[in-house]
Amino acid sequence: MKLQRTVPLILLLVEVNEIISAHLEKTNTCKEVELHNRKSLDCSHQNLSYIPNIKSDIQTLVFSYNNLTNVTSNTFGNFSNPGNLVELELDHNNIQNISANSLDAFSNLRFLYLSYNPIHYNDLKHLLGALSNFRYLSHLSISGIRSITIQNDLFSLMKENRIETLDVAFYDMETVSIDTFRNFNRLETLFLNSNHIHKIILSYNDHLHNLYLDHNNFKIIPDFYAEGDESNCHIPNLELLAIRKNEIQKIEAKDLKCLFQLKTLELGENPIEILQNNILLNLPNLETLELVFAPSGSIKVEPLAFRSTSLNTLKLELNSPAKDVFESLNDTFKYLPNLRNLKLGFISMFLLSKQQLSRLFSPLVNIRFFQCFACEISQDPEVILKHMKNVESVYLQSNRIPTLSDKTVEENTHLKYLNLKNNAIGHISESALPILLLNKLHLIDLSQNPFVCDCDLEWFINWMKTNKNKTVISGYPHNYTCSLPHEKSKLRLLDITFTYKECHPWSPWIWVAVIGSPCVIVIAIVVVIVYRNRWNIKHYIYLVRKRRNYQVIKGHNLVYDAFVGYDTTDSAWVRRRLLPILEDEEGLKLCIHERDFVPGVFINDNIVTNMDRSAKIILVITNAFARSGWCTFELKVAHSKLIEDETELVFILLEKIDGRNMNHSLKVLFDTTTYIEWTEDIVGQELF
Repeated sequence: MKLQRTVPLILLLVEVNEIISAHLEKTNTCKEVELHNRKSLDCSHQNLSYIPNIKSDIQTLVFSYNNLTNVTSNTFGNFSNPGNLVELELDHNNIQNISANSLDAFSNLRFLYLSYNPIHYNDLKHLLGALSNFRYLSHLSISGIRSITIQNDLFSLMKENRIETLDVAFYDMETVSIDTFRNFNRLETLFLNSNHIHKIILSYNDHLHNLYLDHNNFKIIPDFYAEGDESNCHIPNLELLAIRKNEIQKIEAKDLKCLFQLKTLELGENPIEILQNNILLNLPNLETLELVFAPSGSIKVEPLAFRSTSLNTLKLELNSPAKDVFESLNDTFKYLPNLRNLKLGFISMFLLSKQQLSRLFSPLVNIRFFQCFACEISQDPEVILKHMKNVESVYLQSNRIPTLSDKTVEENTHLKYLNLKNNAIGHISESALPILLLNKLHLIDLSQNPFVCDCDLEWFINWMKTNKNKTVISGYPHNYTCSLPHEKSKLRLLDITFTYKECHPWSPWIWVAVIGSPCVIVIAIVVVIVYRNRWNIKHYIYLVRKRRNYQVIKGHNLVYDAFVGYDTTDSAWVRRRLLPILEDEEGLKLCIHERDFVPGVFINDNIVTNMDRSAKIILVITNAFARSGWCTFELKVAHSKLIEDETELVFILLEKIDGRNMNHSLKVLFDTTTYIEWTEDIVGQELF
């Protein structure tokens, strides 16, 4: 009977357990995500007191901001494959007790975060000793554990280990010794930030490369050389020193001795008053210098302060006018031949003229990345960018730039990233940012500008709508809105459309073209007709003049026996053959234009007048005569005189006329008038 009663009870307990498990599964809102290229499970901010079922392929578990309290090896029993886990985040979990063997199942663990848990001192001490056995653990974070004090004994159980990065921030320790961390035999990066430290006791450590001392109470740069001996350095291989947000007021070149391998120096948010000349003299390998100051801070930069042949990146955020910061606008950036990245912020350029801006930035011919955030630039940045012919990234957000000209980025053929966010740009001409340039950019940001949505901006609106390239338009479409006109205010550029008629009205020149074109065509036709019939017109004018009622003068008014019409190319024949016979032998007086035309009188008047004064007309016909306009006129006048005045016309044919030269008047003459033909035969010439 007892057995029969026990079986149903067991079944009931199993059923209740399944119901509870099912309920927990339903309330579990963990999400599978991709973090650092690893399949991860995010269970943060769930107030969970247990670890849910973890699939075998999960490599990262984010379990921050929950409530584990006690951690043992059983805590992680729901892991299907704990050996697959690479990263475990257990910070902010109110963990007080943690056993030394609690994490033994995670044999491939690399990143462990235990920060901000009130762990008991001895529990953490024994856990750290156990972590020495983890072959792959390289990053350990134990920041903000307020229940303990950092001291040598805390790490005393640690053996040889592979931890390279140690995060020990947010402790109330005023003095710290590097020797405290001597058991971390491969430590390369040490975070001691936000600890109220004003003194650090250095000791020899040749494997430490990165030291973070920011947000402490240092008044001077720590002395990195041992007992005044510059050849005996405490941390000879230090590459990064972060000492931002301290109380350092003065820094000299001698304070940076024994840092020969230093590549990055972060000095920002210290109340330094003057950055002296040659401050970087003892840092031959320095590549990055950061000077970011608090909003109320100010600093004076001497002309040669940044003198360095190794400096690659310079970051300055000083919250002061440029004239107050830089003692020399000519020399500040002059001695930085290898500077590639310049990041400026909150340095007002408002009072600088174009010439001063040009002098300040002209040495930066090799710059690749240029930023001037909130620098109050109020003019076309062309004067700045024209010297930076190799620049690839330009970030000028939060300034007062009103417009861009055709020359703004004309010289910057390598430009890939352009950020002009939050300026005063209303219009952008297509010639300032050609479509070809826009399509080549990797990213452009013109958001939060007061755009004037009229037809002058139509091209840019259409480009953004139809952007088919890989150009990223940051902030589009929500942060691209109209400022003017008022009826379109706050409308998105995406929603603005223009009709063709609205943006392409006929200008006065088009109206002039429409009205003037027919007139031009008519005039052109008239000119062509007049030109082609100019000799007929001249002939008609001659006939009209002939019909006038002239007063007849009694007596003989003939001057010449004959008028000779010929082309200039035939003048040799006239002089050698015609004149000797008719003038010298026969005693006749001939009129030839080369000799007898009156200078200063119109040619047509000379022709008509001299034909009127001649008893006969002789025309010497050749192909050149047929092609000549004036000869054609002479032919028409002679033909008219033949008909009207019965003036005798002598027609001499020197050569056969080509069909292409046979005009209408000449054909009529051939058909109606007997002509004399010249020959080269001697007998024929005598008969002629």
